[in-house]
Amino acid sequence: MIGFLLFENIHNKKDIASSRIRGRWLIKYWPEAEEYVYGKKYDVVIYQKAYLTDHARNFDGIKILDLCDPDWVDVSNFREMIDLVDAITVCTPAFKEFLQQITNKPIVVIPDRMDIEHYKEKKIHRNIAREVVWHGYAHNSYVLKQVVNTLNKYNLGISIISNEPVTLGSFGISLDGKKVQERYTKWDLETFNSEFIKSDICILPPVWKPNDRFKSNNKILTSWALGVPVAQNSEELERFLDPVERQKEADLRWQEIKEKWDVKQSVKEMKVLIEQLQAKKI
Repeated sequence: MIGFLLFENIHNKKDIASSRIRGRWLIKYWPEAEEYVYGKKYDVVIYQKAYLTDHARNFDGIKILDLCDPDWVDVSNFREMIDLVDAITVCTPAFKEFLQQITNKPIVVIPDRMDIEHYKEKKIHRNIAREVVWHGYAHNSYVLKQVVNTLNKYNLGISIISNEPVTLGSFGISLDGKKVQERYTKWDLETFNSEFIKSDICILPPVWKPNDRFKSNNKILTSWALGVPVAQNSEELERFLDPVERQKEADLRWQEIKEKWDVKQSVKEMKVLIEQLQAKKI
């Protein structure tokens, strides 16, 4: 039996993306796996961003530390946790390359993937683009400083879906008398999909912070799963103004989601890792 110790449960939080994408969605398609129940016996424990050194020190089964965010920078017992587990899973090759500098433990890249059943709604592109959408935590909204002039150039409004209110005006940028039409929606798992597909293009400008290189591409995958093309620069944005180009991109990326980014593939990869670790203990 496999038990997932989820970040969300340990910190008494709700609707944390990493716990959903790298925990609950795998459990959904893995009959032998469940959210960890204290006092229950497990053969394998997966610590999903859970730095529980006392637990890991006393657990005799297979121990896997699953990482996907640079939150470990501020975790005092991070190195001790690495030493206690049998293997580490990470979301990106950059993460693996970094960790290989500080440990000889097996490190396996298992990227964030999507639960296809969660994305039944799809954007249908019929008209020239009128609005873009950005989604993410409010503290990451600094990237929007880059896009104000481009949105003005193409007369595009913006929808911002975040955990806290975000406005372009808060960046103190002079718009030369022009104003980008913007609206904010509080992020909610139940309404996110329907709210997201009201917009035509998802914009994801390049990040600036060094540790952001460790993050996954799950925002891109989420957009593709909902049939919304992703523009990461002005050239892509200009191309996707055309509804024909957007629909062509949406169809292409949905096929890619089904072939490469189905969470069932992550379950298979995790099972292979566990089998390899179990073979070493025999």
